[in-house]
Amino acid sequence: MPWVAEIAIDVGTANVHVALKDGGVIVREPALVGYAAASDTAVAFGTEARQMLEQGVTDVRVVQPLQGGVVADFTAAATMLRHYLQKTLGRRPLFSPVVLTGHPTAATPVARRALVQVLRAAGAGRVIAVQKSVAAAIGAGLAVDAPGSQMIIDIGAGTTDAATVSMGMISEGISVPLGGQSLDEALVRGIKRQQDIKLSRQAAEEIKLSVGSIDKSLAAQPPGGSPNMGSFSNQADDIKAFGVQLDEVPDILADACLPIAEELSWMAGELPAKVRTQLTTTGAVLTGGTALLRGLPEFLSSHVGVPLTVAGDPMACTMLGLQAILNNLHALSLDGRRVSFSGADRG
Repeated sequence: MPWVAEIAIDVGTANVHVALKDGGVIVREPALVGYAAASDTAVAFGTEARQMLEQGVTDVRVVQPLQGGVVADFTAAATMLRHYLQKTLGRRPLFSPVVLTGHPTAATPVARRALVQVLRAAGAGRVIAVQKSVAAAIGAGLAVDAPGSQMIIDIGAGTTDAATVSMGMISEGISVPLGGQSLDEALVRGIKRQQDIKLSRQAAEEIKLSVGSIDKSLAAQPPGGSPNMGSFSNQADDIKAFGVQLDEVPDILADACLPIAEELSWMAGELPAKVRTQLTTTGAVLTGGTALLRGLPEFLSSHVGVPLTVAGDPMACTMLGLQAILNNLHALSLDGRRVSFSGADRG
């Protein structure tokens, strides 16, 4: 029905992105809800809730509804998504919108059902859930419906999704409840243990984003190799204000990345010999915000045994893929488990 809105939602552990078909991305917000401590009423969402958390506002309790890529607080998740749906549509629709979303590649049936139910509780009508690895692969520009196998590794805030995709379907995939926030928590623990400095998770994230690397030879370089050394120096000075000795950060981050590397290595070892041989040539593509951590592609490649490249816009790949699927819902079959795009349909 042309009067029914069609929406793509990437519900992540750290962020929520909502796009309206033919309208682009409308919402880019942290996945947070702030509740008034006295009345348990939602008073803030997204960026505003995060600012309250960072400022230590005592009268507001800030909740992160998803943990490890799955719904951990149903009521908070429904409240947050209802707010973002209304913000996207700008009005109360006469008909509930069709919503396309992504779930972790190896999510359990219970976790998938919880995601669908929370979206319906938020006001969605028909909900179509696809595997995030497929969406990320499409967003990264991979020809997912080609007969050869391709590997995608998506490391988000709460989950690492990895899969080999061939002929529009996942042949092997894993979901590991580790991601960028795991690295932040490792920094909090490591800095406390080694330097007896207590950091908030927000401060640890700032260290990771500004000067973090798992390779000591890269730790002194500006993020992304940017020539703006003055800006980088200011960031480093801000971090040193915490009193943290930065030369210990790469080892802490490398240790935190090791469980992810081991899981990816295990998955690669389970692939048929023909596929493994093919991937040593074609390599794998790395997406997700954590893909920007310096030294990570080389670190993972040495464990997985395949060359890794970072997607052009790794943080946007899943949402770009969902938008492409939203524009071509007819390309889905087998209850969303297979996608078949012609070259012109990729968008």
